[in-house]
Amino acid sequence: MSDIDHLVPDPAFIKEFGVTLMTLWRWDRDPRMIALGLPPPIKIRKRNHRSRKQAEIFKANLLKRALAEREAAAS
Repeated sequence: MSDIDHLVPDPAFIKEFGVTLMTLWRWDRDPRMIALGLPPPIKIRKRNHRSRKQAEIFKANLLKRALAEREAAAS
């Protein structure tokens, strides 16, 4: 596996997570999402991109949180 990290443009990130641009804007300012590992935007020519590696970590953390909340609700 390569150590090279790829950048994901925000429109692709939004589509992958099923959120809107406004939601992503809110997430960028939400300390809870930042604590879960939301990758910070990397601006290239006035367009935002995100680290693919950090996005995968964020996705895993979201899943862990959702499963923990589901377990807590079932108890």
